[in-house]
Amino acid sequence: MADLSERLVLSTQDLEMQLGVNKLPLFIHEAEENFLEMTGKIVDHIAEHPRVRAVFISGPTSSGKTTFTDRMAAGLRARGRNACRLSLDNYYDVVRPIFDEDGRPDYESIYTIDTVMAGENIRDLLRNRPVVIPHFNFRTRKREMGPPESAFSLGLDGIVLVEGLHGLAENIAGVLPREEWVGVFLMPHGAIVADKTIFRSDDFRMLRRVVRDKRHRGAHALATIDYWPMISGSEKLYFDDYLAKADFYVNTILAYESLVIAPVAAADILEALQQYREGTIAPSVFMERTVPKKAFADLNRAIDRAEELIRDLGRIPEVDSKIVPDHSILQEFIGEL
Repeated sequence: MADLSERLVLSTQDLEMQLGVNKLPLFIHEAEENFLEMTGKIVDHIAEHPRVRAVFISGPTSSGKTTFTDRMAAGLRARGRNACRLSLDNYYDVVRPIFDEDGRPDYESIYTIDTVMAGENIRDLLRNRPVVIPHFNFRTRKREMGPPESAFSLGLDGIVLVEGLHGLAENIAGVLPREEWVGVFLMPHGAIVADKTIFRSDDFRMLRRVVRDKRHRGAHALATIDYWPMISGSEKLYFDDYLAKADFYVNTILAYESLVIAPVAAADILEALQQYREGTIAPSVFMERTVPKKAFADLNRAIDRAEELIRDLGRIPEVDSKIVPDHSILQEFIGEL
């Protein structure tokens, strides 16, 4: 059973002390090496247990599951195991969404995943049967099936790495006997403090999500902030269960990440606030299926939260995102800057 024992707490003064032509590169290098070391230990454990046929990787949104899983797959291949990543995001199948009291659709609960199809694909891959993996288009919010020629097989000694919030759900991980799989739970766990705590674990994830949604999912910052209460509240229902099932916990906060994420997120939020003041803000993409139609769940609340974030983000020292190494988990969020 994993536990959230490794919490990273930094002050704004700690961050300022790491700036400089000599200190900053070392600060970044050490953070990235620590993360690589954690990943390597899990890969070594799996490589030493040939009965393991699958790794089920769970964690809330913006925890870095995709990059972590790709890195694990590469590490296992280097140790002679044929490995592939299977993202549960591609099994979204929301026919009739459930809404909260403000009209936010719930895209986080287990019912939004076609667990039957996902389970069949996992079993078929491990039996070396060819599988066509679906693809979920986040811009159109529709699942798309690839052509028959996109089918692939894993090999009889292959290992499948299944990642998603519900990667450790019973009707996903339960497709295999317990001795044939390893569970990993990822989540950024830490805080930034000044005269008070200005950012907590939930805030790290929201800021990552603001930056990623703007670049990859067609959502401006106010849309993400407005939708965040649904994301956060729904995911927390599963944390204890999935953490208890995991063999390993990985804290995906990088000590230097706020130096990079803060200025990018602040610019995205300021842009959305400016569009609101000019009357040109687009409706939230997350509210498109709400009945009756609403542009936002609670725009006033989102604006208040956005303005609070801007004040706190301004207290974080900033550095250019170009300092982030190409292999960093942060590239999952800041890519294409």
